[in-house]
Amino acid sequence: MITAQQVGSYKPNIDNFHFAHAKVERTLGITKDRILHVAQSLFHDHAPAKSIGMTTVHIKRRGNGAAPAASAAPDQVFPDMASFASAVTGS
Repeated sequence: MITAQQVGSYKPNIDNFHFAHAKVERTLGITKDRILHVAQSLFHDHAPAKSIGMTTVHIKRRGNGAAPAASAAPDQVFPDMASFASAVTGS
Protein backbone atom coordinates (compact mmCIF):
# COMPACT_ATOMS: atom_id res chain seq x y z
CA MET A 1 0.00 0.00 0.00
CA ILE A 2 1.19 3.47 -0.84
CA THR A 3 -0.36 6.57 0.68
CA ALA A 4 -0.31 10.20 -0.41
CA GLN A 5 1.34 10.99 2.92
CA GLN A 6 4.29 8.74 2.05
CA VAL A 7 4.71 10.36 -1.35
CA GLY A 8 4.01 13.90 -0.21
CA SER A 9 1.49 14.60 -2.97
CA TYR A 10 -1.87 13.55 -4.36
CA LYS A 11 -2.81 12.15 -7.74
CA PRO A 12 -2.66 13.24 -10.50
CA ASN A 13 0.86 14.36 -9.49
CA ILE A 14 3.23 12.18 -11.48
CA ASP A 15 5.47 11.75 -8.41
CA ASN A 16 2.89 9.33 -7.02
CA PHE A 17 3.33 7.04 -10.01
CA HIS A 18 7.14 7.21 -9.95
CA PHE A 19 7.13 6.47 -6.21
CA ALA A 20 4.83 3.47 -6.72
CA HIS A 21 6.93 2.09 -9.58
CA ALA A 22 10.14 2.38 -7.58
CA LYS A 23 8.59 0.65 -4.57
CA VAL A 24 7.07 -2.19 -6.62
CA GLU A 25 10.33 -2.77 -8.46
CA ARG A 26 12.41 -2.59 -5.28
CA THR A 27 10.19 -4.87 -3.18
CA LEU A 28 8.74 -7.24 -5.79
CA GLY A 29 11.14 -7.01 -8.72
CA ILE A 30 8.31 -6.03 -11.07
CA THR A 31 9.17 -3.39 -13.68
CA LYS A 32 6.81 -0.65 -14.88
CA ASP A 33 6.23 -2.34 -18.23
CA ARG A 34 4.63 -5.28 -16.39
CA ILE A 35 2.22 -3.18 -14.31
CA LEU A 36 -1.39 -2.71 -15.40
CA HIS A 37 -3.01 0.38 -13.91
CA VAL A 38 -6.75 -0.24 -13.40
CA ALA A 39 -8.79 2.77 -12.30
CA GLN A 40 -11.92 4.86 -12.78
CA SER A 41 -10.64 8.44 -13.03
CA LEU A 42 -9.37 9.56 -16.42
CA PHE A 43 -8.07 12.75 -14.80
CA HIS A 44 -6.47 11.38 -11.62
CA ASP A 45 -5.23 8.03 -12.94
CA HIS A 46 -5.22 7.51 -16.69
CA ALA A 47 -3.79 10.85 -17.84
CA PRO A 48 -0.68 10.65 -15.63
CA ALA A 49 -0.25 6.89 -16.12
CA LYS A 50 -0.43 7.19 -19.91
CA SER A 51 1.97 10.16 -19.85
CA ILE A 52 4.70 7.86 -18.53
CA GLY A 53 3.90 4.98 -20.86
CA MET A 54 1.79 2.73 -18.64
CA THR A 55 -0.84 0.32 -19.89
CA THR A 56 -4.22 1.21 -18.38
CA VAL A 57 -7.73 -0.18 -18.01
CA HIS A 58 -10.58 2.24 -17.41
CA ILE A 59 -13.46 1.06 -15.22
CA LYS A 60 -16.15 3.32 -16.63
CA ARG A 61 -18.68 3.48 -13.84
CA ARG A 62 -21.82 5.52 -14.28
CA GLY A 63 -21.51 9.22 -13.56
CA ASN A 64 -18.58 11.51 -14.01
CA GLY A 65 -17.73 12.33 -10.41
CA ALA A 66 -16.11 15.58 -9.41
CA ALA A 67 -12.90 15.24 -11.44
CA PRO A 68 -12.16 17.61 -14.31
CA ALA A 69 -12.42 16.22 -17.83
CA ALA A 70 -9.36 14.49 -19.27
CA SER A 71 -8.51 13.27 -22.74
CA ALA A 72 -6.54 10.18 -21.74
CA ALA A 73 -7.04 7.12 -23.95
CA PRO A 74 -7.02 3.93 -21.86
CA ASP A 75 -5.91 0.69 -23.51
CA GLN A 76 -9.12 -1.10 -22.51
CA VAL A 77 -12.48 -0.03 -21.06
CA PHE A 78 -14.90 -2.07 -18.95
CA PRO A 79 -18.24 -0.96 -17.48
CA ASP A 80 -17.46 -2.37 -14.03
CA MET A 81 -14.97 -4.44 -12.03
CA ALA A 82 -17.00 -7.62 -12.49
CA SER A 83 -16.62 -7.38 -16.29
CA PHE A 84 -12.90 -6.73 -15.94
CA ALA A 85 -12.48 -9.69 -13.57
CA SER A 86 -14.35 -11.95 -15.99
CA ALA A 87 -12.08 -10.87 -18.85
CA VAL A 88 -8.97 -11.53 -16.76
CA THR A 89 -10.10 -14.94 -15.52
CA GLY A 90 -11.78 -15.98 -18.76
CA SER A 91 -15.06 -16.76 -17.05
